[in-house]
Amino acid sequence: MNNLPKISSVYKSKLASAIVSVLIFFTLYFVLILISLLLIFLLGYGAVKILAFDINTFTIIAAIGLFSIGLFVFYFLIRFIFSNPHYDKSHLIEITRNHQPELFAVIDGIVLETNVQAPKKVFLSPDVNASVSYDSIFWSMFLPAKKNLTIGIGLINSTSVGELKTILAHEFGHFSQKSMKVGGYVNQAEKIIFETVYNNKNYEAFILEGSGYAAFKFFGLISIGFISVFQFILKSVSNFLFKNHASLQREMEYHADAISTYITNPKEQVSCLLRLELSQSALDNSLLFYTNSEQKYLPENLYENQSSLMKIISEKNNHSYENGLPKVDAEDIKRYNKTKIEIEDQWASHPDIDKRIEKIWKNNTKNCLENNDLAKNIVHGFDNICKILTNKYLTLYHIKNVGKVIDDKEFVSLYLEKYPYQTMNTHFNGYYERHHPVLENIDAIINTTDQHIKADGFFSDKNVSLVHEKIGIENDLNTLNYLIANPKVIKTFKYNGALYKTKDSENLIPELSQNLENVKAILAENDRQIFLYFYSNADTQNKTVLADKYRKFAIIDREYDEFHGSINEFIKHIQFMTTQLPFDQIRKYRAVLLNQEKPFKKKLNEFLEISSYKDLLTEQHQNVLKQFIDSEYIYFNNDHYIQKEVNAVFTLVNEYQTILNKIYLDFKEELLNFQAGLKKVP
Repeated sequence: MNNLPKISSVYKSKLASAIVSVLIFFTLYFVLILISLLLIFLLGYGAVKILAFDINTFTIIAAIGLFSIGLFVFYFLIRFIFSNPHYDKSHLIEITRNHQPELFAVIDGIVLETNVQAPKKVFLSPDVNASVSYDSIFWSMFLPAKKNLTIGIGLINSTSVGELKTILAHEFGHFSQKSMKVGGYVNQAEKIIFETVYNNKNYEAFILEGSGYAAFKFFGLISIGFISVFQFILKSVSNFLFKNHASLQREMEYHADAISTYITNPKEQVSCLLRLELSQSALDNSLLFYTNSEQKYLPENLYENQSSLMKIISEKNNHSYENGLPKVDAEDIKRYNKTKIEIEDQWASHPDIDKRIEKIWKNNTKNCLENNDLAKNIVHGFDNICKILTNKYLTLYHIKNVGKVIDDKEFVSLYLEKYPYQTMNTHFNGYYERHHPVLENIDAIINTTDQHIKADGFFSDKNVSLVHEKIGIENDLNTLNYLIANPKVIKTFKYNGALYKTKDSENLIPELSQNLENVKAILAENDRQIFLYFYSNADTQNKTVLADKYRKFAIIDREYDEFHGSINEFIKHIQFMTTQLPFDQIRKYRAVLLNQEKPFKKKLNEFLEISSYKDLLTEQHQNVLKQFIDSEYIYFNNDHYIQKEVNAVFTLVNEYQTILNKIYLDFKEELLNFQAGLKKVP
C-alpha cells in the first residue's frame, strides 16, 4: 500500500468537510431524540398529575393522549432502525471461483496489487458498469461490513480484458479508501431522512385514525405538529450533508482512477471510459426497441443486440474498430460539444469524463502491458449467461414474457426499419450531418451572378466545426434563459473559462445572440456559394432539377417545424393516460383531449392533402393517418380505459413522427446525392 498513490490535499479537505457534516447531522439527530425523550418525561409527568387530580373517563383519555404525544414523536425518530431493508438481487447472478476461474484470476491479481480485502461475493448484473457495495443496515455503522463486487455483463461485452482490469482496479481503489466508511454513515442519514421526511404519510395516518376514537385525534394533531417541526429541521440540514458527501465522492473517484492508472495503464483506462457512453446507449436503445414494440418481440440475447447497435452507431459517427471494439477518441466527444458554459453539478457523485481523462494522463503508472483480448472470452458460458441476464433485465423493466423471440439478425433489420438513420453523402465531410441545405428565394440567388464559382473549402473541417459551434451557442442560450427563469438553481457558472454569477446570465444573452447571428450568416453564405458552385457546373436540365429540389426542401423544412409543433402540442393532451388518476380527473382530461383532437386532425389532414409531403407518402402511410382522421375514439368509458383506442392514439403519434422524420431525411439525402453527382465535390 505504501507504493500506491496517496490521497490529495483536496481529498483530505473534502473528507474533513464530509465528516463535519455527518457529525453535525447525527448530533442534531440525537439532540432531537433527547428532546423527544424529554417530551415523554414532561408529558408523562403531566399525565400522572392529571390522574392524581381525578380518575374518570375524561382524565384517563387526557392522560393517555398527552403521554402518547411523546411516544409518537420518539418512535417517529427511531422507527427507521426497525425497518427491514430489502436489497433485491433477483436481477443478479452470483459467480464463484470454480465457475469463472479466469475472471477471478484478474480479480485476485488486483487484490494482490492493491493489498485490499477480497470481495465477499461477486455478482454479474445486466448493466454497463461495475460497482462496490454492501448491505447498509443500521448496525453497519458500528460493525465492519464486507463489500460485494458487481460487474455488468454489458460492460464485459464492450471491453477488452485490459480495459476491464482498469475498471475493476478503479473499483478496488474504492476498497482501499477508508473514507468509504463515511458513505455508510451518509447512507444511514439518507435512510433516516427518507423514513422521517418522505415516507411518513402512513405513520401520520395511523396517528390520526389508528385509535378509532375521535377524542384522540386532537392529541394526534399535536403529535403531527411536533413531527412537522422535526421534519423541517432534518430536511434543512440534509442538503448540507449530501452536497458535502457528493463533493467527497468526486474526489474518491479521482483517487480510485489514480490507483487504477498506477497498477494498469492510462491508455486502456481512457479508451474504456470514452466507450462507456456508446456502450450504454447501444444497450438502452436495444431495450427501447422491445419496450416500444407493443409486446410483439422479445430478445433472444440483448447483448448481441448491444454489439450490433454499437457497430451501427459507430458507423454513423465514423468510429473505427480496433481489436473488435469501437475506438472513441476524446476529440470525437469535443467535436460535437461546442458549448462554452460549464456548470458544476454539486450533487453529482462522479466528475465529468473529460476532467477524469485529463487527470488520468497525469497520474503515475507502471504502464503494465495491454491485453486486447475481448473480455467476454474469459467468461465461461458467456452466451448462456447473456441469455439468462436478458430475461432478468426484461423482468426488471416489467416487460412481459410475450411476443416473438427474435435473433440478432432479425433485430437489426426491424430496428433499422423502425429507427432509420441516414449518413448524409460522405463526400461532404460530415457538413450536412447536423446542418440542412435550406436556402430561401433560390431565384434571387441564381440571378445574383452569371460567373462561375470557384471551390473554396466549402466542406473544410473549419466549416464543419462552425456547424457544431452554432448548435453549441444555441444550447448555451437555452441554458442562460433557463437560469434567468430559475435564478436559484445555482449560484455561479463558467462561460468561456470565466466565472459568472447566475444573476449575470442576462448580460451574456446579447453577446451570444450576436455570435449566433454571425455564425449563421457565415454558414448561410457558405450554403449559397455551395449551391452556386454546383448550379454553375450543371447542364441546363440539371440546373432546373437542382433548383427545384432546393425549393422543395426549403418548403419541406418549413412545414416540418409546423407539423412537429402540432404533434408536440397534441402529445401534451394524451400524457394523462400514462398515469394513474381518479376517474373524475380522467374524464376532465378526456374532455380536453377530445376538444384538441379537432385542430390536430385538421393539421393531419393538411399533411395528407396539401403539404409538400403528400406526394412522398406511401399508401401504407396514408392509410395509417386516414384511419385516425376518420376515427371517433372516446378512450374511456364505464370507469375504464378502452385499451385498443388508447394504444391506437399512441401508435399514431409514433408513426406520424416516424413518417415526418423519414420523409424529411430521405428528401435531404436525395438532394445531396443529386448535388454530389453533378461534379466532383470540392
